[in-house]
Amino acid sequence: MRERIGDRRGGASRPARTAILVVNGFDRHSVSAFDVDEARRFPWIRIFLEQLQRHTPEGAYDLLVWDNSFFPEQLELISASPRARVLSESESGKDVRHGRALDRLLKQVPTETEYVVTLDTDSFPIRDGWLENVLGRLRDGASLVGVWRDEMAPEIRPYVHPSCLAARRETLVGLGINFAREHGQDVGQNITAAVLARGGSISRLRRSNARNLHFLLAGVYGDLVYHHGAGSRHASFWTSDDAEADEAARIALRDAAFRDPETFVALLTGDAPLEAASDLGLPSSLLPDPADAATA
Repeated sequence: MRERIGDRRGGASRPARTAILVVNGFDRHSVSAFDVDEARRFPWIRIFLEQLQRHTPEGAYDLLVWDNSFFPEQLELISASPRARVLSESESGKDVRHGRALDRLLKQVPTETEYVVTLDTDSFPIRDGWLENVLGRLRDGASLVGVWRDEMAPEIRPYVHPSCLAARRETLVGLGINFAREHGQDVGQNITAAVLARGGSISRLRRSNARNLHFLLAGVYGDLVYHHGAGSRHASFWTSDDAEADEAARIALRDAAFRDPETFVALLTGDAPLEAASDLGLPSSLLPDPADAATA
């Protein structure tokens, strides 16, 4: 395992109160493995870092990144981020699946660190104060806080998704449960089930879009965090039988996010007029019906 230390400005060495964990990479494993060229042309990690730094006080967190991209330009981007640590298997060229990479990152969190927050590279905060909001829920007694993935219920039991999952470090370590799943559909289900089995409480960041352009893609949660839903893989969902339409939506929404992430999020939250969709290049097929838009 190779580690690279980012730009620790001011010589800061004491761990921050919060560690943010993220896995950077793309699907190399499935039968529909992701396109390497697209992963290079659309670096979600860039938007992630920009929005994280924009909406989070610099000294409030340490950033631990597992890099599965092995792209030098992305490694340089991450390493330039304040308080960043980058780990990977770049020397062997082996990528590590999402859950196992989070498990490895968690082991690197210092014991002095009080809180752990996981994010995805295609998720990012959209408001100042987002981190204080999330940690405040933990201080108020929640065992687990995060994006409540219930869009595919009842086929998939709702759970806290790692696109934003927060807990005290001692809670995660005490559970003795891996992020890597042995059974189930997604990373995060193990953690959610273990917390509930022990009688812990969950503070749910529910989908809060004023405008939904897809049943799962381009979600805003708790009016705090954006999650694209398929930034580093093709669109394939357990409860959808129209993969072609889902993939077309993924590409159109991706392009809008990279064109202007702030305006795109504002469109979703209702803070920008529906007319902004044309500036973002969004097709009319994804937009709300006129009757619905009139009341949005």
